[in-house]
Amino acid sequence: MGTAKIAYRAKQGSRGWVAWAINPNQIGMVGSEAIVAFHNSNGSITVYPTLITSYSPSMLPGDLSFRVSGLSADFVNGEITIYATVGPFAGGSLVNQVWQAGNFVLNDVPQMHDVSQQNLQSTGELDFLSS
Repeated sequence: MGTAKIAYRAKQGSRGWVAWAINPNQIGMVGSEAIVAFHNSNGSITVYPTLITSYSPSMLPGDLSFRVSGLSADFVNGEITIYATVGPFAGGSLVNQVWQAGNFVLNDVPQMHDVSQQNLQSTGELDFLSS
C-alpha cells in the first residue's frame, strides 16, 4: 500500500542524462532523492537512485528514504524513459517533485545541468491520490 508506478520520459542525446526526483523537505533539486538514467561508457543505459546533496557532481548511487523497486530505463527515439515503483513516502501522498536533464556524463557520473530559468523551474507538487 502507498506505492506508485512511475514512468518519466524526457528528450536526451546519447551523451546526456535525465532525472526524476522527490524532495521530501523543500522545493528544488538540492536535498532531493532522485532516480537518474544515462548512457554509460559502454553505450548501455544505466539507471539508479541517488541523493542530491549539492550542486557539485555528486550523482552517485545511494539509498533513498523511500523504497524504489522495478527500476529500469530505456532509450527510444531520442528519449530516455525511467520506470520504477516508488513509495510509500514519509510525508504521505503529496510530494515535491523535481525533474531535470543534463548534457554531460564524465566517467559514468552525471555532471551539473545548465542553470537556465527553464532548468530552475523544473519543480512542482504532485499528489499521488489526487485525480
